Amino acid sequence: MRAIEVWESLLSKSDKEVIKIASYYGVELTIDEVRQLRPLAESANITWLVTGIPKSVLKECERILGPKKFKKYKKILDNY
Repeated sequence: MRAIEVWESLLSKSDKEVIKIASYYGVELTIDEVRQLRPLAESANITWLVTGIPKSVLKECERILGPKKFKKYKKILDNY
């Protein structure tokens, strides 16, 4: 559920709140990264719970966050 909370926070929380939530899970985001991730979160749909997040979305997330930070975030996704 942690990954869902971080992902959903991109849709419903302020930039600072998203940064705080991600930090709680060990991922340090910048305001710029949060703003770039928001469109990806907006494209999410319920089928992702069954099929998983599409590889194209994960690749874009990695491009935004960089490999090191993405790896930390991916661990959160893999554990929900």
